Amino acid sequence: GMIWSECKEIWEEGPREYVVHLWNLLDFGMLSIFVASFTARFMAFLKATEAQQYVDQYVQDEDLSNVTLPPEVAYFTYARNKWLPSDPQIISEGLYAIAVVLSFSRIAYILPANESFGPLQISLGRTVKDIFKFMVIFIMVFLAFMIGMFNLYSYYLGAKYNPAFTTVEESFKTLFWSIFGLSEVISVVLKYDHKFIENIGYVLYGVYNVTMVVVLLNMLIAMINNSYQEIE
Repeated sequence: GMIWSECKEIWEEGPREYVVHLWNLLDFGMLSIFVASFTARFMAFLKATEAQQYVDQYVQDEDLSNVTLPPEVAYFTYARNKWLPSDPQIISEGLYAIAVVLSFSRIAYILPANESFGPLQISLGRTVKDIFKFMVIFIMVFLAFMIGMFNLYSYYLGAKYNPAFTTVEESFKTLFWSIFGLSEVISVVLKYDHKFIENIGYVLYGVYNVTMVVVLLNMLIAMINNSYQEIE
């Protein structure tokens, strides 16, 4: 029903007018993810049905552990911990979780009708532009330290107390969570006696935390507060 409603809206307004409104894009994205989730689950169901038909047709023994099955059929007897990362069921569950989160955003449709929540939502929407401007500087500083720390520690994979900064992915995760105080100082400590590298790591990690957490994050909060006051 919601998909039919969106199709009618696109037909009546035209595609160009439809994409101008961000709420339409949010609805379209949410419904697309739901459809993708259901499609992946249906594919998993079809594959499982084919495997069951094979068992019903060729296997007489009720205990499948005593039967040698083709790999594509035996796969459906495995526990979840042996499933492939690309299994349609796993993909379906991940997409469904995202779609459920997005679906709650539809509550925002009725918030502007309330005298308390309406101004908050309108102010939040208008401060998003300021936040995006600030994110340019934020991302530039983040990338600089992420690449720098990775270049410093990429040669020490397996020679650290934790894998922080040894890969690009680990560098991203360590620096991102350090913004919220969820990374440890041991991230820069080496098992080797290479104090020069370790000291540079301490300095860079300290400068990053001061720049991002103390300066930029508080500047962002102040900017949002200023924008909110103007809009109010």
